[in-house]
Amino acid sequence: MTSKAYAQSAFFTSTTPEASDAAPAKRKRISVYDAVAGRISTHGSFIPKHPVVASTVDTVPSFTTASAPEEVLFRRKNAPTRFAEHDIYFASDRDIQANDLPESDLLKALHAYTSEFYSRASPDGGSMDWRSLDETALIALGILMEEASRLAKTSDLALTEGETVGLPAQSAKSDSRLHETKTAPPGPPKRSKKKRRIDTDGVID
Repeated sequence: MTSKAYAQSAFFTSTTPEASDAAPAKRKRISVYDAVAGRISTHGSFIPKHPVVASTVDTVPSFTTASAPEEVLFRRKNAPTRFAEHDIYFASDRDIQANDLPESDLLKALHAYTSEFYSRASPDGGSMDWRSLDETALIALGILMEEASRLAKTSDLALTEGETVGLPAQSAKSDSRLHETKTAPPGPPKRSKKKRRIDTDGVID
């Protein structure tokens, strides 16, 4: 029969002086980039890449639910107080004219997608691409996406190079000359034979 301590993994390993003297691992600080990428949970900690959830749980655990960037920002020490009537976080929506900046939800989606893509596609987990899509770069990408969406059905062609359909005008003319039917060159004009009139009296002119 398995002991309770073994089943609960409650055994303690003996610590050596070398292991105890080792410096503790540095804890990664939460940044606004992680919050925008959806890596921070409502508990204020990083969402694990491979979360383990019990089979008896029928709801989404809070430690796997991403928190909004503004919530992470205002949880920090010395953060300003937010008011429902005059929220300082959305001051840009009131002070800047409409249509000057891309939609914030679009920028969040673009940032989250690119961050997740590079973290999985690159061998170093995207560590070399940190902060490469911030500020003006992200705004420019958002403006590009909004302008492309206004092209309706042909929006997917806005970022591609057009393909030449048919032949250029000069080559088309040369090809048409090659395919023309060859005819014999015109010769000198033939002289019409002179017709003699027969007189009714039998005299020939």
